[in-house]
Amino acid sequence: MKILNARTGQPQSIPFNLGEAGRARRLEEVKISNRPGQEPEGPESVGFFVFGQEQKHVILTKNSNQAGVLVRINTSHSYTRGANEGKVELKGGKATLLTKGYFADGDAGGLGSQSDELWHVEEPTLFLVHLSGGAYKGAGWRYLIVTEKFNVFMFTRDELAQLIATDENPEVSKALRPFAVKGNVHADIRAAYEFAEKMEDVVIDALAPAIQHFVKSWKPLAEIVTNWGLAIPAVMGGTVTGVEGVHSNTLVPGPKALLAVTIGPGGGKRYGYDLVWEDGVTRLKSEKNGKYTAEDILATVDDANWQLAWINKKDGEVTAYCIADAGGVHTYYIEGRQEVRTENWEGMGAIPMSLEALKSTFGM
Repeated sequence: MKILNARTGQPQSIPFNLGEAGRARRLEEVKISNRPGQEPEGPESVGFFVFGQEQKHVILTKNSNQAGVLVRINTSHSYTRGANEGKVELKGGKATLLTKGYFADGDAGGLGSQSDELWHVEEPTLFLVHLSGGAYKGAGWRYLIVTEKFNVFMFTRDELAQLIATDENPEVSKALRPFAVKGNVHADIRAAYEFAEKMEDVVIDALAPAIQHFVKSWKPLAEIVTNWGLAIPAVMGGTVTGVEGVHSNTLVPGPKALLAVTIGPGGGKRYGYDLVWEDGVTRLKSEKNGKYTAEDILATVDDANWQLAWINKKDGEVTAYCIADAGGVHTYYIEGRQEVRTENWEGMGAIPMSLEALKSTFGM
């Protein structure tokens, strides 16, 4: 039997301590046997015995016939005011809490308490774990899955839904499925299983005309998609074909093109932009830069006559009128030549726009 650290999925070094000493805290030492011939060879091969009445203690021994895996679950993560409780909930499977210690925040331990637990797991099992601290610090709720092979994996809900939808890790998908059937997981996870089943029946015609996407970046579209945290399903063969939308942070195959573009001038706080309109596209992801002077957009193209229009500014004054459409990105600088500059989409030729057409579009 092995002993694993749930936070890393790797073997837990032995011996070790659970929790910490101090006020409103508890230090629990998990020791190794000092009896001759009973010392474990390492974390990959251990046995254990428990002793004590009110407070249980664990001694690690030489590997025995005990089945399963030992799992350390440490819920202490980071200090965030008002979000400092760390806890473990057993949602399904066969597991026994052997012993635990406690961490705490504040000199008196009154700012939050976090358990540090040692479990014996004997079959595929599901835990909900709350790591102390704010979500923006990487804390919050996690699904902890112990698989049939007695490996451990920890995911956020979004990460797990994406993994299920893409069938990226069949070992995890198989272990979690019974709990999904019983309703022990969030609806997003159950929906991801339904999506994965539908994807098994999807076949993309390799002889069909390729979808031309609208990309204004030096990065390949597949890299742009994954940088947004979206997964490309296996049925697409590692490339981005036509899409319908996104499900469980995974691209859904379909007939539509993608648009990947940045609007706004960028630069320092003296610069800015106004989005005038946005027609014929559906945003999948978007994010403004730190100074709100530019915005990256990933969207599906829903109409052949799609269009985005925005006005670039500096110190509150208009510097350029911009339009993105199937012909390219068209920019009219009001202090430059009386013409429109058109930049083509990657892999496509530019279709120029006249100054009269651009002015008409903006009602100038």
